[in-house]
Amino acid sequence: MNIRLLLSLLFLILSPLTQAAPVRAGPVEAELVAERGALVAGQTNWLALRLKPDPQWHVYWRNPGDSGIPTKLEWRLPAGLTAGDIVWPYPHAERLGDLVNYGYGEDTLHLVPLQVAAGTRGAQTLAATAKWLVCKDICIPGSAELELRLDVAAAADPDPQWRAAFARTRAELPQAVDWPAQFAVAGDTVSLQVRDAALRDASRIAFFPYASDLVNHAAPQRLAHDGDSLRLSQAASAYFVEAPAQVDGVLVVSHGERTQAYEIHAAPGAVAAVPVGTPAPATAGASVGLPPDAAALAGADGGAPLSLVAALGLALLGGLILNLMPCVFPVLSLKALSLARAGHEGQRAQSLAYSAGVVLSCLAAAIAILLLQRAGQAVGWGFQLQSPVFVGLLAYLLFALGLSLSGVAQFGTRLMNLGQGLTEQKGLAGAFFTGVLAVVVASPCTAPFMGAAIGYAMLQPPAYALAIFAALGLGLALPFLVIGFVPAAARLLPRPGAWMERFKQLMAFPLYLSVVWLVWVVARQLDVSAGAQLLVGLVLIAFVLWLWAAHGLVAALAKLLAAALALGLLVTLPQGSERAPADGAAVVGELRSEPWSTQRVAELRAEGRTVFVDFTADWCLSCKVNERVALRSSKVIQRFQEREVAVLVADWTRADPAITAELARFGRNGVPLYLVYVRGGEPKILPQLLTPELVAAAVE
Repeated sequence: MNIRLLLSLLFLILSPLTQAAPVRAGPVEAELVAERGALVAGQTNWLALRLKPDPQWHVYWRNPGDSGIPTKLEWRLPAGLTAGDIVWPYPHAERLGDLVNYGYGEDTLHLVPLQVAAGTRGAQTLAATAKWLVCKDICIPGSAELELRLDVAAAADPDPQWRAAFARTRAELPQAVDWPAQFAVAGDTVSLQVRDAALRDASRIAFFPYASDLVNHAAPQRLAHDGDSLRLSQAASAYFVEAPAQVDGVLVVSHGERTQAYEIHAAPGAVAAVPVGTPAPATAGASVGLPPDAAALAGADGGAPLSLVAALGLALLGGLILNLMPCVFPVLSLKALSLARAGHEGQRAQSLAYSAGVVLSCLAAAIAILLLQRAGQAVGWGFQLQSPVFVGLLAYLLFALGLSLSGVAQFGTRLMNLGQGLTEQKGLAGAFFTGVLAVVVASPCTAPFMGAAIGYAMLQPPAYALAIFAALGLGLALPFLVIGFVPAAARLLPRPGAWMERFKQLMAFPLYLSVVWLVWVVARQLDVSAGAQLLVGLVLIAFVLWLWAAHGLVAALAKLLAAALALGLLVTLPQGSERAPADGAAVVGELRSEPWSTQRVAELRAEGRTVFVDFTADWCLSCKVNERVALRSSKVIQRFQEREVAVLVADWTRADPAITAELARFGRNGVPLYLVYVRGGEPKILPQLLTPELVAAAVE
């Protein structure tokens, strides 16, 4: 028998032993594959991350477009082996409502060059962590631990199993060309001009830039094509700041059934923009539509899609209602005491300082959320409370403030007077930081109308998002602005007197209750030991405040040591602990519930069941009030049992990108959110403040 044929047969028998089985992670199948059956020392060897999304799902290219995250590989390789970056085949355009993303909806190889040093011998285990985002009408982050074991040989033939796949992928890699290309930015339009004979008689052309902030990916590409010359114009991105030194990207050109991609590099130059109204070229990809209910769900509580003016109004109204939330009231009562002591001019100045603290804090929160989302993080309103360290820090702050109100330490006056030299008006710094504190303690709450406004803001350009968050802050500060500038409203404040000291001490107790709740949140996020660790930190905070007025070296050292220990206990909370998933016990009243997942919702809807989904978090006071007032009421429990309603709980206490994506799908950026699928039908959004009658009627 021919020795080469014998070796090939032997390779076919043994190759399954070298290739690990594909890993299934949600709607994606992933594996590492090699072009050849062995590694060759001293050469470039080609590997690939193979991703196969389920039908109608897609993963992302190096520039994901309007949203998404590029696929990444984190390698763990033996000495002498070095992996390069992913070499990307050209992408397809995936449309989702008003967004356009770039990626792959089919079985795709992400090629990676692997350098094997000369002299490397023996079997080598190649390990990598693959991370991706897969989207359909929702988005799910995915990852897989992958391995591939290959021998090092003097020579190796292509693996017959993957020969065709590697060849097909190489045909889809952009060819490096030095075509004359230039670009120009005029107003809000980016224009590109390219010349080459390969463009002649092209039937389809599409341009995919490498920079994500250059063009509005959802805007049509206007094309002027004349023989060897191509001009292409597209609206600039809302994030566009200044023209780059060079525009790089992939030009996909089709001639009938044959498609080739070219990597072009355009320098600045004079390019006439293609007029608006010029037909857009066909693009190399299928589109994915929004779920049928998505357009309606963009509005407030299932109404019509929002406009910017409507979102600003809802944010203002939501911020105003936020003043009534139990998490905010103790801080506001203290501010009211301060205003009652001040004269008319003092009330006006303090209300302005307080409002500035509120609005600037809301803008800071908006900027933080936008930057984190831009970096690929799945975050929303109240995201900071998913961190046990932040929850613990808030507990320390409220506990210290409560002890101050109880008279243990009078540090608040000193802090407020720190700003007196700058403001020249007593208490303005204190008023400003009271506004900051109001926003901090309001973060666990989502008032009615506020969820729709914030959800809308997260889908808009940064300027619109910041305007909406500023309107939210203005609504929160509005009662004190009215007191400061409307004398009739100021006269409603009670007269100053000895009772105010007693009332101030009384207001310490809601703060203590808030601290109890925050300790409970940490215990729920992590475990009982973490809650006990936080309690020890609170004792140390009490010790520091007990020594607050003491002077001398010993007292100073004791305060410093106790404060350092308290901070150490806070930052050493076990961030990596995973709380056990819900076990199906009665999370909502006496109803049997189970953890939410998109798959479980689909299964129950297919059975024709009525489904109630509760998007909640332990740190969300509004959620807990709704649970006790409405969801645990006998009327709701009886109605759910009669109708055999399936209750699913989406617990957002700890960061969960799948829940964040589902909230965004329904135009929300925080909890609570309540959905009802009646007999498996389309979802209805319930208001953010529930009553037993409203919930019972919703499942009919």
